[in-house]
Amino acid sequence: MTTKKNWKYYLGLSLFFYSFIPLCTVELVFLLPFLSFTKTQATTFAVGYLGSGEIAFLAAVALLGKPFIQSITAKVKGFFVKDKAAGPPRPISQRRHQFGVFLLFFSFLPYLVTLGILLMGRPQGRELRALVAILLSGDAIFIISLFVLGEEFWARLKKLFEWPGHEVSQSNDG
Repeated sequence: MTTKKNWKYYLGLSLFFYSFIPLCTVELVFLLPFLSFTKTQATTFAVGYLGSGEIAFLAAVALLGKPFIQSITAKVKGFFVKDKAAGPPRPISQRRHQFGVFLLFFSFLPYLVTLGILLMGRPQGRELRALVAILLSGDAIFIISLFVLGEEFWARLKKLFEWPGHEVSQSNDG
């Protein structure tokens, strides 16, 4: 299945690659207190920086759609599992779906915890590193939920953001 290489494709691909930059450069966040930032400014920047990666990943999934998710999933599975014939995706069980949705919503909890900690006081030293670890755990949980929910869930989620006007007018004409 080929995808149209229009602005959505290139924007989605750019956001996908950007989403991994905050995860790969998280060590640089620990250098912020040594710059001319206050600890509050450094923590706020770190939270925004790491959060921007997850938001970019969500936007990339929405823009690139099911074919892209299928190809990434196939490549990841191919890295871990060899000699398995590729076929249509199997539907997931209701328990797996419920667990995946739980993980998806649970992945936002670390951001709320971090926000609560920031509102209650000024984190210092080890507390800053703990906040970054909490944020990274949210990213990890989100990525795990992506694989638990499977391709069909993300295709349905993408349909929420598609305008049905064009399809509706075609079906009314026929």
